[in-house]
Amino acid sequence: MRLTNTFGQANRQSLGSGVVFSPSGLVITNNHVIEEGSLGTAFGEITVESLQRVDRPASDPIPCEVIIRNEDLDLAILRIKGAAPGYFVDLLGAPSIDESLIERRIRILGYPPIGGGTITVTRGIVSGFDEIGNLKTDAEINSGNSGGAALDDLDSFLGIPSFIVTEPQGKLGFIITVDQIKSWLNTVLKSGLPCTVDQLGTAFTLPNLNFSDKDLDESSGYPRVLGKFAVVETLLHEGEYERVMPHINFILEKRPRSALAHQYHAEALLGLGRYVEAAAAFRISLLYDPGHVPALGNFGLTLIHLGRQTEALQIFEQIIDISDNPAELWASYHNIGRIYRDHEQTKIAEMYEAKAKQLAAAAQEHSAQRELSAPSNELARQILDAIVKTEIDMEDQK
Repeated sequence: MRLTNTFGQANRQSLGSGVVFSPSGLVITNNHVIEEGSLGTAFGEITVESLQRVDRPASDPIPCEVIIRNEDLDLAILRIKGAAPGYFVDLLGAPSIDESLIERRIRILGYPPIGGGTITVTRGIVSGFDEIGNLKTDAEINSGNSGGAALDDLDSFLGIPSFIVTEPQGKLGFIITVDQIKSWLNTVLKSGLPCTVDQLGTAFTLPNLNFSDKDLDESSGYPRVLGKFAVVETLLHEGEYERVMPHINFILEKRPRSALAHQYHAEALLGLGRYVEAAAAFRISLLYDPGHVPALGNFGLTLIHLGRQTEALQIFEQIIDISDNPAELWASYHNIGRIYRDHEQTKIAEMYEAKAKQLAAAAQEHSAQRELSAPSNELARQILDAIVKTEIDMEDQK
């Protein structure tokens, strides 16, 4: 099934695939498909879409809920809230994985965006095993295949394609095996893995689940990280760039791959005038989230401070290509015009300044709408303010 997770105020989307493994509509996928990577939460609106025809996009989105997930194993179980599809993969009956699989032909099914909205099948062989038991394969696995199905020619379920490693020497895909999945399910179900698929629906009930610091619901594995993000945003808004650093370091210790934390680190360095370090931090942030426009925009400003106007122009042109946000477009046209004016290329500068002027009203309206749409619940605001004050006081007392 095609899987979409929509999260955040900007309604950002994570796209991937999922495998239905019970008649009651249980779905297995990768945790990274449903997790908001910076915060470590899975609070988004998750939907799955069924395949109707191989030459048509998956259709009829059905909402899902998170049952249990594990960041370290990169696995998650969802439950379809609507009518379950009439077909499922036999995970319980799948044969065990052993070394006899090496060189066996396999195929990967999923919904990588590179193939459009229709299902995509790629072929290859089992190329081997890595040190923790994942299957290696030369079958093509692209972004969006994560959480899909790996099957052999007998239609036996082998596992879910999860990630790729690309190096100058070549590229390999990695599959979390059905044995690893079964082993995890045996630990999270208090009653153990049932014998029949008909029992799966009743097995995945709240009283029968073993939650832990690793096996989570939709919430964060590190609850204080959420409070720290609120502190960081508050201090950055107030221009407290030195005071914000310990809070950012706390987040990065817990979530070293958080694009947002690296972005905030870069913004603090930018505010302190440490432009070389800021540029390096923005690059790390964009490595984890290449299309995040706020990070791109501030990276462009950092490059201007470093006198690297040509690179800054490329960044702002990239934003114009990928964004439909009038505020972001206005800022990009404005900054490009400024660069050309500083270089005394008046005619080109005037062209971009005219574009910025055309967008000014729409940019102001968009910003005003975002402020109006921000959470206005007074109790929630008081709780958030209290969390921020407590976190700041705790750090100051150190």
